[in-house]
Amino acid sequence: MQGGRDQALYLLNKAMILRMQDHFAESATTFEQAKHLLRYLEATSISENAAALTLTENLRSYEGELYERLLLHVYLAMDYLQLGQADSAHVEVQQIDNLLKRLYPGTDAAPHGGDAFARYFSAIVYESQGDWSDAMIDYRKAYQAYRAEGVGDRQIPRDLQISLCRFADYLGLDQERDAYKQTFGIDSWPPVIPLDSDPDGRLVFVFSNGLAPDKVAVTSVVQDPVNGHFYSISLPKLRRRMPAVSDAEISIGNQSAVTERVENIAHDAHRALQAELPKLTAYEIARNVARQAAANQADRKDRGAGALLSLIGTVVDQADTRIWNTLPDDIQLARVRLPPGNYLLEISLRGGNGNTVDNKLI
Repeated sequence: MQGGRDQALYLLNKAMILRMQDHFAESATTFEQAKHLLRYLEATSISENAAALTLTENLRSYEGELYERLLLHVYLAMDYLQLGQADSAHVEVQQIDNLLKRLYPGTDAAPHGGDAFARYFSAIVYESQGDWSDAMIDYRKAYQAYRAEGVGDRQIPRDLQISLCRFADYLGLDQERDAYKQTFGIDSWPPVIPLDSDPDGRLVFVFSNGLAPDKVAVTSVVQDPVNGHFYSISLPKLRRRMPAVSDAEISIGNQSAVTERVENIAHDAHRALQAELPKLTAYEIARNVARQAAANQADRKDRGAGALLSLIGTVVDQADTRIWNTLPDDIQLARVRLPPGNYLLEISLRGGNGNTVDNKLI
């Protein structure tokens, strides 16, 4: 719904739908509006917090989870790149770093994960613009973030493994390069070539697969047999929408590549919710205590009024099920080096058993 406490979520969904329709300029404008609103909402109003604590979480303005805010910058940067506005894309990946530094000073990293792909994508943007040092810094941070999320060294995206070796080698970081070689089992890689002397270009294929989870409310209500008052606990639960596609194989010129998953949004959403549940449960208990105090006071004035008041409070107090659900379930990526020219890109979407689900030619 547009406006009010859901305005940021409305803008995020609108921007993503515009992007799906290839309206990149309109999508970028809408993402910019969402970005500025979310920045403003970092300082949540005292009145909203007080109302949420006594009535329902839905009285807070939607501020987005960290992984959503990072992906806002990522998709906005993609919009700018597809519009040929490389400088604006550069600004967006810098803002990814600024956001993490602002929210988590001293660590510059998400405490519950979700920043690995944002760092990885930032490094790709820096590399595309010849900012080798910044690219290496963010390739390193992406690697550290994947490991913090529990991704094993050999499960780190292969392209990232190669990129770490390439840039450590190019920058003369011999010990670091050799450590990566041993960790990843890589013996060779394409060289890093300065942009002004590189005859080839790069295709970066980003595949947004499926749709992110929905949130639903799980509510338990009990009635006190003595005074008739109602007590309730209403908490959100994720409902994953499993994608039919496992990965994509791309063919272009005489080359082909298979996408690899670089961002598991369903997992990010689950991790974010698990981190929030203890606080949400505590808030629910506090709201029950507040409702019962009000119900007891109402009973003193009119016996039976307390039960009605607590029932109304129970109906009003429903879990906050807002989530940016036009995001994909996961994001996959493949990179291909190409000589100058015009190409047709063939995309084969594959199911879990490797069978082709759909073919596209662009």
